[in-house]
Amino acid sequence: MKKLATLLFACLSILTVQAQVEKPTNPSDAGDCYINPIVRADYPDPDVIRVGTTYYMVSTTMQLFPGATILKSEDLVNWEYCAQPLKALLDDDRYNLRNGQNAYAKGMWASTMKYHNGKFWLLVNGNDDRAWLLSATNPEGEWDVKRLSRNYYDPGMLFDGDKVYIACGYCNISMCELDKDFNFIQEKEIIVRERSGLEGCHVYKIGDYYYIYATYGGFPSGQAAFRAKSPFGPFEEKMLVEKHYDGQINTIHQGALFEDVEGKWWTVMQEDLGAFGRFPNLLPVTWQDGWPVVAEGKRPPVSFVDKVPRPRIQNNPSTQKVLPTSDDFSGKELGMQWQWNHNPVPSAWSLTERPGWLRLKTTGISQELHQAQGMLTQRIFADPERPSLGTVRVDVKDLKEGDRAGICIFQDPYAYICVEKTSSKGRTKGSAYQLVWRQDKVRNAGRDFEAAEKVLPIKPKKGIVYLRGAIKYGENKAHFLYSLDGKKWEPFGGETPQTFNLSVFVGSRFGIFCYATKQAGGYADFDWFSTEP
Repeated sequence: MKKLATLLFACLSILTVQAQVEKPTNPSDAGDCYINPIVRADYPDPDVIRVGTTYYMVSTTMQLFPGATILKSEDLVNWEYCAQPLKALLDDDRYNLRNGQNAYAKGMWASTMKYHNGKFWLLVNGNDDRAWLLSATNPEGEWDVKRLSRNYYDPGMLFDGDKVYIACGYCNISMCELDKDFNFIQEKEIIVRERSGLEGCHVYKIGDYYYIYATYGGFPSGQAAFRAKSPFGPFEEKMLVEKHYDGQINTIHQGALFEDVEGKWWTVMQEDLGAFGRFPNLLPVTWQDGWPVVAEGKRPPVSFVDKVPRPRIQNNPSTQKVLPTSDDFSGKELGMQWQWNHNPVPSAWSLTERPGWLRLKTTGISQELHQAQGMLTQRIFADPERPSLGTVRVDVKDLKEGDRAGICIFQDPYAYICVEKTSSKGRTKGSAYQLVWRQDKVRNAGRDFEAAEKVLPIKPKKGIVYLRGAIKYGENKAHFLYSLDGKKWEPFGGETPQTFNLSVFVGSRFGIFCYATKQAGGYADFDWFSTEP
């Protein structure tokens, strides 16, 4: 017994050491400094506010639901999930992937968030429809949803007494006045910049001035401020972040201006970083002659490299936090890292029918993954040193003929690896399944792109297959591996180059899926999804 106890203690000690070694850390937290981006994933068009000692950041989520992802932080460097208040936009063929229609690059575009009279307010630009207003006293609780009478492109919202002002537009910016119940009163064009790409407005009243904080978007990009002593102008302009620095192109732009608990000012803006999307950057702001000055008026620090002195925190020591990515599907609800590609189908998935597993059921018939309902996705976090991995353990024995279940890396183009239940006619002796690798496009994958597919008959043990997708930041080539025992891995298929494509307008994402090409009624069970090596 003593020998056994000693052995158990030794094993426990080893496991404890391994747990300590493998505990995830935040690569953006560098002690007294931080390294941009503050979140190494696609959280574009950020708006940031502070309520008390907590900061809240909302980002664009396009056609992905639940959407309007809100993160929270106590130190502006370590972030955690707070809410995803936008459950859906419209219940139509586009958002439900029916009749060959889809809503890629549509949906929830740049939004604006404020705290006023004890409530959080979120104005969502519907992009292809009327705007939506969400409000809540507790951001992690229930949100009220109201549909407004019109849309406001890239809105910046300001509460000013009993009135609400919204700056919006593309190239030419208008100021809209609404009453306290958000009923439209009037609109006036206040800034004219034809063919400039001016957009992404946020509005503030600081001292005697009304400020519009906006971007000259596109590639390259710049950030500007406009100020006036009336919300309807006349406005004067100052460039804060130039489009070029010493011949180098700038892509840090579009974001929010805010004051921290110490009275210092900061801005969070997105940085275009290739196929992985647009990442939030934190930069210090000072004031000179009534104008904000970003990063001392110099070129912004280089992401993944330069260290920047971090904000001071009042009576609140910083604790590293890491946004979750892996999931063992043991909870009662999906983790907040997950979003459905288009509207979710509640009857097409379950965490309870097989406890500890995610069951994805086929709905409808589709020959293309990007038109299939029920794909569950999450952002891919960038690591400049090694590939970003997504691995699943999946039980495929309840697939029906023609069903495909697997993992993808979704962009335009996209690629995936999956298991397909084969027909009795096409089977290799003793095998009812084949491994499938495919690359395809959503809409615009470039002139040189060609759809391709490879298949390989396999014999899963008890229906279990392991599938892995990998893509390295900077190289941006999606490739895949498979295993029948979780130990020996084999590459399968080709490499699919990806870029940030406006046809989907989000960064590359991991997706897990199960869809039918012939008949509905089958399903696949996912034991876990892991981003660990």
